[in-house]
Amino acid sequence: MSNLMTTKEAAEYLKLNYMTVYKLSQRGRIPASKIGGNWRFRKDLLDDWLAKQATVLEGTVLVVDDDPAIVEMVNEVVSRKGFKVVGAGSGEQALEELEKQHFDLIFMDLVLPGMSGVEALSAIKEKDKKAVVVIITGYGDDPIAMDAMSLGPLFLIRKPFRVSDIVEVLNAVVRVR
Repeated sequence: MSNLMTTKEAAEYLKLNYMTVYKLSQRGRIPASKIGGNWRFRKDLLDDWLAKQATVLEGTVLVVDDDPAIVEMVNEVVSRKGFKVVGAGSGEQALEELEKQHFDLIFMDLVLPGMSGVEALSAIKEKDKKAVVVIITGYGDDPIAMDAMSLGPLFLIRKPFRVSDIVEVLNAVVRVR
């Protein structure tokens, strides 16, 4: 049974918040087994799950945050990887951008002026069920983050974050052709 990981170990392996992994397990969105009342994870199944979640990025990333410094930072990191980046300061602006073009990856804050990030995420998922979304929030364990996670984003990054957090997400979702 040494090939089974605990929720904490799986969270560290996936570089996700512990509660994110726990909630994904509860909702059946991540491969997990309940053994003795605790969630357990097999590394090979998690690797397969990540591979299926991954998409080939061909060039366009949307960054939705009302803090221009966050948009600029993510833009700089993602641009260095060779992708075009479009910024939006609100959920409404994000939806306007989605009307214009498809985005291969979306980084989204949850606390936005006007339409909340959860509302915007819900509208995005209605429009494109396969949208690859990464939540960026300072409220990782807050109910608002759990509501957002129920809508199916791939990752949750907590603010304040490091450049390496963005790079790790890009490495996890980009598949080499």
